[in-house]
Amino acid sequence: MSFVSRFLKGKWLQKARVYAFNPKKMKELLLQLGKYITKNGLSSVKENLLLMKDYLYDVTTGKYKDYDVKKLLVIVGAVIYVVTPFDFLPDFIPPGLIDDLSIVAWALKEASAELEKYKQKTKDLPSEEE
Repeated sequence: MSFVSRFLKGKWLQKARVYAFNPKKMKELLLQLGKYITKNGLSSVKENLLLMKDYLYDVTTGKYKDYDVKKLLVIVGAVIYVVTPFDFLPDFIPPGLIDDLSIVAWALKEASAELEKYKQKTKDLPSEEE
């Protein structure tokens, strides 16, 4: 059974529903994602994880409102999965990031149009540093 099949049969998307519309839980999740992104071995998906983090932050804070709920749940579920240390392959064993990378790649494929729409709509918005 593939990692994605196991992910879809698990409770990750149910957890995403709990997190997605709870700003406190999303804030905690975004903090965990920020720490996760600093791990070694993620260079191939780091830029995409940062995009997911920005997307989730902007949805959570209300800065970005034109989102697809199903795609939001895919992204939240994938993020919950990757920040959870005990998933299909625990991250502390040598090949432990393989399942995480598989789930991130799948989520990016599933939500690619949503993330592209987000990038296009937010590229002209003023950043918080301005």
